Amino acid sequence: MATHPKEHQERMAVGEGDESTPTNGGGILPANFAEVVASRHSARCFLPSASTAAARFALSPTDVLVASFPKCGTTWLKSLCFATARRSSHPPLDGGHPLLRRNAHDCVRNIDTLRFLQGGDEDDGEAPRLLGTHLPYSLLPVRATAGDGSGCRIVYVIRDPKDTLVSLWHFNSGVVMTTAGGGDDAKPGAPPPEKAKFEEAFELFCQGRYGLGPQWEHAREYWEASRRRPGSVLCLKYEEMLRDPAGNLRRIAAFMGCPFSEAEEEAGVVRAILELCGMEKQRSLAVNRSAAYVVRGLLTIGNQHFFRKGVAGDWRNHMTPEMAARLDGVVEEALEGSGFSFGDTSS
Repeated sequence: MATHPKEHQERMAVGEGDESTPTNGGGILPANFAEVVASRHSARCFLPSASTAAARFALSPTDVLVASFPKCGTTWLKSLCFATARRSSHPPLDGGHPLLRRNAHDCVRNIDTLRFLQGGDEDDGEAPRLLGTHLPYSLLPVRATAGDGSGCRIVYVIRDPKDTLVSLWHFNSGVVMTTAGGGDDAKPGAPPPEKAKFEEAFELFCQGRYGLGPQWEHAREYWEASRRRPGSVLCLKYEEMLRDPAGNLRRIAAFMGCPFSEAEEEAGVVRAILELCGMEKQRSLAVNRSAAYVVRGLLTIGNQHFFRKGVAGDWRNHMTPEMAARLDGVVEEALEGSGFSFGDTSS
């Protein structure tokens, strides 16, 4: 959904009838972050309470949450996790592979949207079960973050905030509200508001008010969790994934408990998965050229909007050096003393 700079329309809201969202629970975000999130309205993400979502499913230590701040490589990460975890039943070279017929967001559904609570697309029953989320770590269901070994495994992707902003700004124009009460075939209603000028979006992003709050806080929570629970939370850097996709895919597979065997390596399975999930391949598919991701009766996102460039450094085409320096400064100040930086996630 396009963000209007005066009305701040890029916000999240609790679904009608949901209970209150749980509190921050001592996380690094402001103490009132849950209330802030609950008060925000977004066409893309309707946030049920953790208790409501938990009632829909029972989390298991074998489950894998694919987590991210929006527009940080979510679609690619979901594709890689799905293709890797399901390679026994769906070999990457299979002409009928689900990722050739369905968008990655239909293969790995988000637990933090009403789409998940609405059901419809049943889980395939295979382990590990794959679920997506954009929630901050401190707002995940307690069973997801339990430190007694009963929590989920979480794969999180980190991206340079400058590129995140650019991707988010472009993506917002792809959300179209649909007529109320419709099903998956609901017809588009009113078009989204006029897309915000990039300079206006930049100002809001620097204030942590564009998208789902401050990206740097979101990333820091998951990074700190990965240091506390290295066997349960894996943080990947998008730029490093671009530089070494095979190495990072092997890390993902090992973390999920399904490492590639020597025979698979020799057979080229890693390469086949990377090709299947690659930007050019996915962007060329009919399902991603003409189909749409639909939350029944609420919104429609043309699948093509999930595939723009997928590169690092595109912010240079949108920001002046002064703007980039300012945003870097905002992030650096916010992260001071935390030990985390977007430039180096390994220390």
